[in-house]
Amino acid sequence: MSEPVPPTRQQQQQGAAEIDLATLDLLPYGIIVVDAQGVILYYNRREEEIAGRSRDDVLGRNFFTEVAPCTQVDEFRERFAEAVRDGGGTRPFRFRFADPRRPREVEITVSPFESGGAPLCLIAVSDLTEESLVRERILNSERLREAGEVAAGVAHNFNNLLTVISANAELLSLDLDGDAAARARAEKIIKASEDAAAIVRRILQSARRQPAETLGSGEVDLNGLLRDSIAFTEDYASAAAVRGAEIVLETELGAEVGPVRGAASEVREVFVNLLRNAVDAVEGAGRVRVTSRAEGGRSVVEVSDTGRGMGEEVLAKLFSPLFTTKGAGGTGMGLATCREIVRRCGGDIAVESRPGRGATFSVTLPAIAARGGGGR
Repeated sequence: MSEPVPPTRQQQQQGAAEIDLATLDLLPYGIIVVDAQGVILYYNRREEEIAGRSRDDVLGRNFFTEVAPCTQVDEFRERFAEAVRDGGGTRPFRFRFADPRRPREVEITVSPFESGGAPLCLIAVSDLTEESLVRERILNSERLREAGEVAAGVAHNFNNLLTVISANAELLSLDLDGDAAARARAEKIIKASEDAAAIVRRILQSARRQPAETLGSGEVDLNGLLRDSIAFTEDYASAAAVRGAEIVLETELGAEVGPVRGAASEVREVFVNLLRNAVDAVEGAGRVRVTSRAEGGRSVVEVSDTGRGMGEEVLAKLFSPLFTTKGAGGTGMGLATCREIVRRCGGDIAVESRPGRGATFSVTLPAIAARGGGGR
């Protein structure tokens, strides 16, 4: 008995002739038309985007055995067979593509129909992953608006407190001429107060929807700023002993690293945030290391720790506003703010981490000139 001759591409397209293909190509969800055996007759543009496959690659091939053979599709095939056999109505089915590079959750609706007396089936595919992302963005936008309104009120009161702190620190430093260590602490308070005041101004600008100050107007001694950031973090690292952590701060600042564009208070905020996060990540005895180097007209700073590390799921959301792994102790704004500042400076921030292997944050900023001014 001879094998049946498979239908040609032209015959397959004729089977879907009664469908307005141009309209299907404009729909916001995937559309696949198959015959009773599952051979694909039509595949719209949106389905190409969802599945990551071109229609030329799938037309004329069997959906179940050649295009998407997997356990969940086998289960879906049973629903498909019922729909074709019984005719009429729709059969919804939901499953998740397990591809680790591009996991997708979809909902499929099977609708049988006839064309020229031949049983066909229209499969509509809704990408629930993208719908969830849109809902999350809308929710985050509303949360940020509410947070901005609260922040404006808090910033006003906080600014009043900063004035008291800064003024008293200034007076204290005048009384400590003979005590270098105490005077250094007072000066650290003054500098931290100035940075905090700059942050308050930025919060108020954001809450009032005013344009942020231009970061490109100033020059920052990057190594000097890193030393300040480390000094701000030393007491915080020492206080970690309360939770049983013994943290050593290590630095290696390249002498060839020159200045970068930016506002000192804001760029320093980036590194203080990264350093404090690194300290928080270390459990027991561990290290936090800061390095800087010049690299092809750019300055690269790395802040690494020997802490608990992070998995792919956390890394994917790490820079998203309001996402935090610290529970009630975190705001979810620190790393999102860091990325905003770095990008406004013309740079970028990235992270590498694995569970149990610590984390390394890399900040790359365009250098102004290749002149020295650092050191260890």
